[in-house]
Amino acid sequence: MSNFADLHVHTSHSDGVLSPEEVVRLAIKAGLRVLAISDHDTLSGYREAKQHVSDEELILLPAVELSTAVDDSELHILGYLIDCESSQLAARIEEFQQERLVRGQKIVERLNELGVDLSMDTVMRVAGNSALGRPHVADALISEEYVRTFDEAFARYLGYHAPAYVPKFHMTPVEAVELIHAAHGVAILAHPGTLGRDDLIPSLAKKGLDGVEAVYPLHDHRTVQRYKKMAADHGMIFTGGSDSHGRKSDRAALGSINVPKECYESLLRVKERYIS
Repeated sequence: MSNFADLHVHTSHSDGVLSPEEVVRLAIKAGLRVLAISDHDTLSGYREAKQHVSDEELILLPAVELSTAVDDSELHILGYLIDCESSQLAARIEEFQQERLVRGQKIVERLNELGVDLSMDTVMRVAGNSALGRPHVADALISEEYVRTFDEAFARYLGYHAPAYVPKFHMTPVEAVELIHAAHGVAILAHPGTLGRDDLIPSLAKKGLDGVEAVYPLHDHRTVQRYKKMAADHGMIFTGGSDSHGRKSDRAALGSINVPKECYESLLRVKERYIS
């Protein structure tokens, strides 16, 4: 039996390698019924994907993944079933895009200081219409033959402790939850098992977080069950997804994670709270 849903997938409009059309076709081929394209800080991948699929083929959910920080920890908040016409959300996304450009320029400047003669024009050409991020800088480094692989680019230059790393612009998790709710969406904490910050979940639940992503490639069975219970204990739902970026190095391929129908139905139920 085919898996029902994949609620965490990226396209070339953020840091994935496949176009929205390719992602849609792969989802249909995998037998999925529901797909959420959750690109970082942009809805453009979802909008393009909608042009290549009908609801009869695949139910496509509008989603976004927002970067947040608290203390020294980075947390990603997934927003599902959001109103893509929300002016407040559109304004913040535009702000995020501008911050991405500024960050990209700073990274290129640091690379130049390290003796890497990479231009911002090259990075922008690689990024195309995508939300600019470190993966595009890595691809540019590969294309200019400064490194051989994506992993080498991050290890030598772009990773968190590498010499060209520049911190990302962040909002707080509560700000992200409020922004998602203002767009009538459902706010979910992404891959909590990779964060080591379970201590934050109870307070975030009290401040409006709707759920946690329990089903995830790096969560073993015991971890999945722990987050399902934590969600239930705090009146939240759980979701799941592959976090596929379309790369061979992905921990899980699109549609390969068993995300039950219950997750989709729970999203629809919670969504009703935010329809005014």
